[in-house]
Amino acid sequence: VSIIAQPMNTHALIPLIASVAYIALIVILLFNRPWQRQQRLLFLFLIPAMMWSLTDIFFRSDFFMEHEVKLVLVKAVICLVILTVVQFHYFLCSFFRPQRVKIPVAYVFVIGTVALAALGYIPESIEIGTSGINVAYGIWILAIGLLILSTLAGKDIYSLVQRRKASPDPSERNQIAYLLVATFMMIVFLFSVFAPGAGEYPLAHIGNLGLACILTYAVVAQRLVDVRVVFRRGLTWAGYYGLGIGLFALLFFLIHRLLDFDIDFATLALAFGLGMPIIIFLAHRVRGPLREGMERALIRQRYYYRKRLSDFTAKAHGVPSLQEFGSELVSLLSQSIDCRRACLLLPYTGSQDFSARFVYPPVEDNPMRKLRLRGDSPVLTWLSQKAPILPERNLSILPEFAGMWQEEKEEIRSAEVEIFISLMNEGEVVAVLAVGSKQNNQLYTVEDMDLVEFVARNVAASMKKEYVHEQQRERDEELSIINRLTGVITSRVNIEEIFETFANDLKEFVDVEWATAALIQGDQLHFLALSSAIGSAWQTGETIPLEGTAAERVCAEKKSLYEADLARHHRFWTGEYHLRQGIRSIVYLPLVAEGRAIGTLILATRRPDAYSPRQIRVLEHLALQIAMPIENSQLYAKVEESSRIDQLTGLFNRRHFEEEISGGIALHSRYGGIFSLLLLDLDGFKTYNDIYGHPSGDEILRQIGRTINDSIRSADQAFRYGGDEFVVILPQTTADDAYTVAERIRAQIDTEMKAKEIAVTCSVGLASYPSDGLMSSELVTSADTALYYAKRTGGNRVYLSSKILSEPAPESGIYTRGSSLSAVYALAAAVEAKDPYVYGHSRKVNGYAVALAEAIGLGPDEVTRISTAALLHDIGKIAIPDTILNKKGKLRPEDWEVIKSHPRLGANIVGNVPSLVPCADGILHHHECWDGSGYPDGLKGEAIPRDARVLAVADAFDAMISSRPYRDAYPHQKAVEELRKGAGTKFDPKLVEVFIGLVEAGYPEEVKVGEEAGGEER
Repeated sequence: VSIIAQPMNTHALIPLIASVAYIALIVILLFNRPWQRQQRLLFLFLIPAMMWSLTDIFFRSDFFMEHEVKLVLVKAVICLVILTVVQFHYFLCSFFRPQRVKIPVAYVFVIGTVALAALGYIPESIEIGTSGINVAYGIWILAIGLLILSTLAGKDIYSLVQRRKASPDPSERNQIAYLLVATFMMIVFLFSVFAPGAGEYPLAHIGNLGLACILTYAVVAQRLVDVRVVFRRGLTWAGYYGLGIGLFALLFFLIHRLLDFDIDFATLALAFGLGMPIIIFLAHRVRGPLREGMERALIRQRYYYRKRLSDFTAKAHGVPSLQEFGSELVSLLSQSIDCRRACLLLPYTGSQDFSARFVYPPVEDNPMRKLRLRGDSPVLTWLSQKAPILPERNLSILPEFAGMWQEEKEEIRSAEVEIFISLMNEGEVVAVLAVGSKQNNQLYTVEDMDLVEFVARNVAASMKKEYVHEQQRERDEELSIINRLTGVITSRVNIEEIFETFANDLKEFVDVEWATAALIQGDQLHFLALSSAIGSAWQTGETIPLEGTAAERVCAEKKSLYEADLARHHRFWTGEYHLRQGIRSIVYLPLVAEGRAIGTLILATRRPDAYSPRQIRVLEHLALQIAMPIENSQLYAKVEESSRIDQLTGLFNRRHFEEEISGGIALHSRYGGIFSLLLLDLDGFKTYNDIYGHPSGDEILRQIGRTINDSIRSADQAFRYGGDEFVVILPQTTADDAYTVAERIRAQIDTEMKAKEIAVTCSVGLASYPSDGLMSSELVTSADTALYYAKRTGGNRVYLSSKILSEPAPESGIYTRGSSLSAVYALAAAVEAKDPYVYGHSRKVNGYAVALAEAIGLGPDEVTRISTAALLHDIGKIAIPDTILNKKGKLRPEDWEVIKSHPRLGANIVGNVPSLVPCADGILHHHECWDGSGYPDGLKGEAIPRDARVLAVADAFDAMISSRPYRDAYPHQKAVEELRKGAGTKFDPKLVEVFIGLVEAGYPEEVKVGEEAGGEER
């Protein structure tokens, strides 16, 4: 097998064109990062394919005609051919093998080819003559080619065919079809060089060029990447450096004219070498404005919408309501991708069905307003299990939608939906975005779909949160409505006396112009009570035949019935009478008592389509209350029990406070931020209550509640915490701002009570998250300690938790009410706030130290002392600069001296808190070493306090398995080995032995050998 290459002939043009084609493909990929797995493998194939054709250009041309050079070139061409084939094989594997190949066995062919070429077996010979270059490949090349064909190509073709048969996605099937054509083309043209007389022509490169063309079409037409993005970014980069080169050329020309020097190659080369840094600098200086200008010029108005959409996506978690969230999202997204119309579908309340909630444009004739997806719709199944994007055309193509309700398909077509996009959160579809056709009937680009998918992925969690909050608000509103209307309907024995009031109050929730409660009496329907603003065909006390009425149907089925527009369609003879009064919408609700239908509650209005499913559901509850006074009282009790409002003061109650404080801490720990907590207690209230009685005391509490509520923002929340205690949560409020609010409340209460000559004031304790506590119990304890401090220092004042340790105690016993525990929590939180890399470190050391103390048989008092010392062992780091604590890399000697001061600083701090003095020795000496090499005092062996020796083991272990700024975490097993090495030098060997036994036994639970955690503490 041989090839004859003639110098400087036209045959070198084919590899040249193939190289250019591959360079274009590489540029397209580079401008569409980040890559997925298929795109990475495609890039790894493109490089050797381009290098193969590029190398063959030099081989076929008259450059480098020396025999040794041509021999090296032909060997490089052969090795690059084999590498190209292998990389193409792995690229094909990505379409039918989802997981990465663990052992790339196919590289054996590349290694073998390189070895044979190095040993001189490939090619067999090469001769350079006047007629051209004659290359004899030899039998080895044919053997390697046949092996590749039989092992790799055959398997790839078979797997691609099977994948194409099984794929439900037509776009994927089209992609595989292109790849199959490309594979056959590569095989045919590669082996065509072995045909007699074919070696003179670059047939393999014709195949390589065809392969490049097919891949280019597949990449662009099949939307693997977006050529529009490449074009815009290419223009931008050309603008960057074009501007720089232009300015440089102008400057060079001006200097040439002014100085009148000759321009030669050396001058140009020197100027270019000196000017390139300037060009690069200028290009990067104008990069931002030029990119913005290019985007604005090419996508015009959509640029502004996409910028606003990007800002909205980044701040989605802070949108105050679902209404604002949904309308803003749909509007910005629709205008960013330039679609005609779109809508956001959300679940029905109490149902699995999804209905259009927010539409764009927000006009009445938008066909998407009536779009609805059933809970068992194959569309929802597909979006939740198969893919986040579903084109509407797939509904008539894929077998998964063959059983879809025809009515639902027609509804989707009439809504003119083109694409469905799911908003997924934790594997659940929380909303569905339906998008219509693009303006001017253009096709959506990959950039459009990437934008939609990116936004959907990033706002799903916020959408879920806002939806849940709205559901909660709706439930609160419903409970409030049911509560209030139940009070109205049960306030009189005679329903006729209060029905008018009931109907008027009901108008605040639904549109009611005609309402009646009608009871069944034999075969008659009796109008027990009636309220109308538009006249009525019947009056209170009148009866009509039951037969043929909606009441008969509702009572038989015990289900509500809604007729949205009587003018379009009505099923009962009473509909004619209602139409004469102008009624268009009417809803019939069954009245059921003890399982027996006794009548109906009927509500109507002149507006068509007036009642929503949510409103009807609430009305059904009201109907049940009217029918069953006993059940009404039970429902009322449940409403009161589940209500979060304190009935005396009108503020939220303590149960709701517990929910809100836990939720607030969870939210702030995830997204960051601060909030403050005020704990108020009335001074002198008990005395007032004893003198004037509880009714007068209740009136004082009501007034205090109103005063607190009037003194805070709408975003703040006030709660009645206990008898005469109140709590206020102030979101996104610093301690200083919260102090201002607390002072305002205190002063207002003081003024109002003085005006009534009542000797009642209030004391306020203030705590802030996260500085005063990271858990709800810590935060409340900190505020309670500050409150107690305020009361013990005279009352009628506000005190901050953070000032407890910075001011001297006014008298002994000031910390008797939980102050020790509060001090522990406050100090531990302060350390963690100071050094974020040891977040939770004190608590973990506490757990390990307590486990070790109990294992060696210490008593409860000693274990408690060690537990407290563990929580506070790093308190001295408060005084260490952040630049040293968070420094990455090796510390200087002077930095180490600062670090070594923290045990003594910590001991001094706790030594000023009487209840914490016993912990001082453990804190002071927890960095002493068994062999006397530790600090601060260099104690040795048993001279080191036992508490400090326990802390040293626990502290070292957690430090090693925790990540630090200057190194990664150790695996647990390595940390155990380090403890063993340090036994007898750094640590008490007996304690190390006991602790390792605990670790290997899996106790405490947090410590399990073999799990990964994180490193060593400074």
